[in-house]
Amino acid sequence: MVLPGRPRTAPVDETFHDWASRRYGEGTARAAANALGVVTYDAGTGRLSAAFVWELFRRVYAPTVPTVRWVAGGWQGVVDRMEARARDLGVRIRTGARLTGLPGGGPVIVATELSSARRLLGDESLRWESGHCVMRDLAVRSDRRDRLVAVDLDAGGFHESYSMQDASIAPRGESLFQLDMPVRAGESTGAARERLDAFTDLTVPGWRERTTWQRTATAKGRTGALDLPGATWRDRPAIDRGDGVFLAGDMVAAPGMRGEIAIFSGIRAAEGAVRAVRAARAARSGAA
Repeated sequence: MVLPGRPRTAPVDETFHDWASRRYGEGTARAAANALGVVTYDAGTGRLSAAFVWELFRRVYAPTVPTVRWVAGGWQGVVDRMEARARDLGVRIRTGARLTGLPGGGPVIVATELSSARRLLGDESLRWESGHCVMRDLAVRSDRRDRLVAVDLDAGGFHESYSMQDASIAPRGESLFQLDMPVRAGESTGAARERLDAFTDLTVPGWRERTTWQRTATAKGRTGALDLPGATWRDRPAIDRGDGVFLAGDMVAAPGMRGEIAIFSGIRAAEGAVRAVRAARAARSGAA
């Protein structure tokens, strides 16, 4: 499926499972869908649009397509640098204060989870398909048996060592892992965690005795946009909501894969807000 010469696109209005099964066989289609659990956080990736899944598959696994990059210091380092740059530009940043309404006096960019934006804007149309998974961050005393990456082609689980790429993010002599397991339809969170435990047993041997720190979490409906058959990114909630309100995030109408959606929508929302400010100033100048 990743060899040169394979199709660059797939049908929008057909499920990935049906399309891939016809071309590569049902077993291969199922394994390919599960191999994308790391980017869909969904146990039923095969039910999604073939066009959507195939683009993800090529981005993640095709050798001739730009792929994943690791950020030195982790993503928190990127956030810290962005915050420092924003403050240098005069941006006032407030945290720990929940908003119950939009501020007035100019354009507003709402950059939050779609469910939170729905409540804040009172707009029930702000909905889109997303994943459901259980996750584990795990630090253990290093062992020669530890693996860099493991993909569960049966259940969609994923395991990766971030410290093997960047030793600065873990104490000396320790390894840091992130693992996740998609929750199946009708499955309880507890049952999914049992499957994640079994997956951890395989990928981090003896982890229970070696663990120095861990945390777990569940994410449902907030793991990025998933496109069902017949839908593309253009059908997701629009960035420009009208009346000077703009929406940014990883489940809105912007192209890209996962975090790229948030980045591109943020840029477009900012451009729209700047245009709105300039138009308002021009209107005031003309009236004067």
